[in-house]
Formats: sequence, C-alpha cells, structure tokens
Amino acid sequence: MKKSFLRGMIRTMAFLGWTVLLVPPYLLIFCLGRHVRRPMVQLWHRGVCALIGMKVTCYGKPSQNKRVLLAGNHVSYLDIPIIASCLDVTFVAKAEVADWPLFGFLAQIAQTAFIERKPSKARKQKVKLKQRILSGERLMIFPEGTSSPGNKVLPYKSALFEMVMEDDLRESCLVQPVTLAFCRTRDHQPLNNTGRDYFAWYGDMTLAPHLRDVFCLGGVEVDVIFHAPALAADFKDRKALAQWAQNRTSNGLANLVTPPPECSETSLDQQEIAFT
Repeated sequence: MKKSFLRGMIRTMAFLGWTVLLVPPYLLIFCLGRHVRRPMVQLWHRGVCALIGMKVTCYGKPSQNKRVLLAGNHVSYLDIPIIASCLDVTFVAKAEVADWPLFGFLAQIAQTAFIERKPSKARKQKVKLKQRILSGERLMIFPEGTSSPGNKVLPYKSALFEMVMEDDLRESCLVQPVTLAFCRTRDHQPLNNTGRDYFAWYGDMTLAPHLRDVFCLGGVEVDVIFHAPALAADFKDRKALAQWAQNRTSNGLANLVTPPPECSETSLDQQEIAFT
C-alpha cells in the first residue's frame, strides 16, 4: 500500500483541528449529563473515521435493550472510533491507556471505564462496571485481553463476563457479540495479512510510528457485525458465555476475512443469519 507524507500531514492537521473544535464545547456541556454530551462523542469518532479514510459498514443492529454488554475482537486502537461511530458505547480499557499522550485524556473525558489487572481490585472494579450497566450504559469489552493481527479471534477470557452472571443482572442483561474486520482498501481490493498489518496494532508495535503510517495510507474499508444477542441467564456460567461469544465473533470474522468469491457487500446482509 502506498503512503503519502503530504496526505499524512494534512490528516494530522485536520485531526488536531477537529479535536480542538469539539473538545472545548464538549467540556462546557459536560455537567449537563450523559445524554446531552454523548452525541458529541459519537460525532468526534465519526469525524476521525472520515479523516483517516476509514469507511465503516455495519451489519446487524446494536441491541436497544436497557442493559447490554458487548464483546468483540480487538485488532487495533482504531477499533475505538470504528465501533463508537456506529453506536453510543462505553469502552472498558486497561488502566495504562489513561496515561497515553492526548488519547489518554480523550479517553478519560469520554468516561472510559479503566480497569487494573490486579486481583486485589477485581471485586471493586466489577461493582463499578455493574453500576454502569444498571444505569443504562452500553459497555464494550475486548475479552481477548490484547489485540491481534485481525485474521483470527484469540481465546476469550471469561473474567469480565462474571458481572452479568450475578443475580441483579443475569435475568435482564443481554450479551451481544461483535465482529470487526479490516477487509478492503478504499478501491475495494481485499486485504491480505500483510495489508492488514498496516492497520492492526499488536505485539511490540510502537504507537506513534504506526499511527503516522495510518495517516499516510489511502484508507481502508471496515466491516462490523452486531450479532444477535442472548440473555446472560441462558448460560450456566461465565465460561460458557465467553465461549459462545467467542464462537460468534470468530465465525463472523472467518466470513469477512476470507469470503467466498461471490460474496459482496450487498450479499453480506443476507448472510447475517450465518454470522449469528
């Protein structure tokens, strides 16, 4: 894929300008409540996707249930604006993200739920996450626990599913698997594993050089599938729930990353039943 330094410079300036334009008014209306300020968060994410050249196509529908836990595969930091451009959602992220330059600040003011991987804090953090769901926030978790190259789904860890298996949530909270795939270039050429590595961020990749390259590239088409949700109470324990969610996400990714030759964007809608 060809990179353009000029394109990267223009996009960087546009990104910073877009952020400066929206953040101050967002902070001014912050005290008016979540329902007033959240549309601005989604607007920012949609603008970022457009500036970077990411075309996002969604299949299926995000659940409108009052209590929802979304669980999906994790490919890159780009997953955040991609998914947030599709719906109003609160992300659960590792505590280290809060310390990232600029992006940590943006994550904090967007009310990201930060968690530490310390057993001593697990129960307190679980209570806080449950309260968010009970208050009507959609939580989005990445149960793989790390990002991947984007060509397969890593095993789901079940710890974060435990909160919806307790009595005050299991009978009312839906769990919705989500599949995200970097599929094609903007001129509709399928991405192979090498091409996908321009957008996937995993292993020992460094953030700044990777983000610079993303800004310099021509763009990418991303597909997101919102699979049919299920009630937490339908599963005997958190491990069964995690395995079910992993299977749905994995099946969806297999269809998106290696679609049959006759598969097109229009036919994906008809194949949703295969993904769920």
